[in-house]
Amino acid sequence: MVKIAPRDADRQVARPDPSLTAFLVFGPDRGLAHERATGLVKNLLEDPDDPFALTQLTEDDLKADPASLADAMAAMSLTGGARLVRVRLSGETGSGPVLDVLAQIEAGQAFEARLVVESGDLTPRGKLRKAFEPAKKAATIACYADNSQSLGDLADEMLRSEGLSLDPDARANWLPKLEGDRAMARNEIDKLILYKGLRDQRAPGEDVVSLDDVEAVAADHGDSALDAILGPLFDGDLAKLDSSYARAMGAGVSAVAILRAIQRRLDQFGIAHANGGNDGAIARSGAPRFGPQAAQFKRQMGFWQGRRLDAARELAFDLERQIKRSGSPSEALTGDLVLRLARGAARARR
Repeated sequence: MVKIAPRDADRQVARPDPSLTAFLVFGPDRGLAHERATGLVKNLLEDPDDPFALTQLTEDDLKADPASLADAMAAMSLTGGARLVRVRLSGETGSGPVLDVLAQIEAGQAFEARLVVESGDLTPRGKLRKAFEPAKKAATIACYADNSQSLGDLADEMLRSEGLSLDPDARANWLPKLEGDRAMARNEIDKLILYKGLRDQRAPGEDVVSLDDVEAVAADHGDSALDAILGPLFDGDLAKLDSSYARAMGAGVSAVAILRAIQRRLDQFGIAHANGGNDGAIARSGAPRFGPQAAQFKRQMGFWQGRRLDAARELAFDLERQIKRSGSPSEALTGDLVLRLARGAARARR
């Protein structure tokens, strides 16, 4: 049985046991599970961007074609190197083909590829954990919410890469707000780095992150002036969004301010989901708690979760980095992002 202890999880991701064929990465912190599964892919493959070396499947793929996983595991590499199959699940749903392949691995069948399965929170009595935890050729890596120490280590590492440090007041007031979701924490740290400026963009003496800096970009920092855009955007109301966005541009609202408001709202959805999605979790996120805006936020949470929320966060952050690095036209690019997100919400409502 290879059940990785939480303290050894990152070590196993960095140096995967060569005797293991399959890995199950799961837990309530979906951001951390995604990060560790991605780390395994990078450390198991010489070139994780090689489409001949990596096959990625979702639970929808497995439902549509249950044999696709076994076929992918048996396929030989066209370039002669190692192969890997990565499966992303939301829970136990669609796990039947995974269980079948694991049973074959345990029975001694040799496959051309290794397997990384990423999932959300799983109960000890669920089929996946009951199959993986006693397996001799597989490992389970549980991903639970970061504590203040691990978040501090993460923040220090990321800030240090750009020559930044965090002052004590900022550390004490900011890190507790990041607990619960590793992806959200990384996004917030990345936004803080962009706010301060990359290493070659800052003026001398601007290398310490203060509490004022943190408050300027914090996830729970409200922006009611932009509600007229955020409401229809995350509802997928394209007609109303078009008029609201045009009025904002005409009134001189900054495209970067709109982008930051979008990022904050996405983070609020992430915080609320990570803490259980109840009224207390919504309050912790800093979202509206009463009235029509609160009802709207709760409704939108149903659209913005899981992979859709992860993808939206990534798009919003990548856009800010693009604008910062290249000076690209922020108005046009932000307008394109607004439209893409609204169309995603409209599809989710159908």
